[in-house]
Amino acid sequence: MREIIRSNLSDLRREKQFLVDLLSDISHQLKTPLSSVILYNDIMVTKQLPQNQREAFLLNNQNQLEKMNWLIKNLLKLAKLDAKAIEIVKEKQSLNETVQDAIDALEIKAYDAEVVITFKENGEIVFHHDRLWLEEALINIIKNGIEHTPAGGTIDLELLENPLYTRIIIKDTGEGISEVDLPNIFKRFYKAKASKKSESIGIGLALSKSIIEAHNGMIDVRSEIGVGTKFIITFIS
Repeated sequence: MREIIRSNLSDLRREKQFLVDLLSDISHQLKTPLSSVILYNDIMVTKQLPQNQREAFLLNNQNQLEKMNWLIKNLLKLAKLDAKAIEIVKEKQSLNETVQDAIDALEIKAYDAEVVITFKENGEIVFHHDRLWLEEALINIIKNGIEHTPAGGTIDLELLENPLYTRIIIKDTGEGISEVDLPNIFKRFYKAKASKKSESIGIGLALSKSIIEAHNGMIDVRSEIGVGTKFIITFIS
């Protein structure tokens, strides 16, 4: 009985700390974009502005609101995964189609960035997974690649299967990640010191890692500055 009570108290302390950390994360990440929206909105309400300046302020507010919307949604998804409040429903289905759906979701973003995405399938692979959740994990990784790959670059995806494992490889020709940053890229809100993307929030890869681990998989990353980055997702058979 004593051990059961001690275990329950320990679980309660972890849940309390989890909520404290979550609220702290949300507060910290929303403070800057929210302050920006309030400031620009206040200026538009209290001052007479030229039409072009008003449109610029409205565009800034739209971008900040979209950023907050994306951030809140992904924070809640992470929180639910961490709290095991979401059930990953694995079904035997085509992994090829899941990967292709993720690529299709980013077709316009890749086109605008002038980045070419290729997909090497090596035959049809049927794999037990939750299509919507795994697709989201892949979208975040591919999106990260697009954002850190210069115009004219490529992102190559490949599917592999053997009796030991099923593997998804995502390789880009982007700016690369330094050895100092590499161990930290899956930490939520971590931002590489050498990153040229000031708008990066640093939550997409953390969410992807949680989803992959919820599928009993693991993700590894290898990178070289100026050459590119390779993500290797492995599911043991």
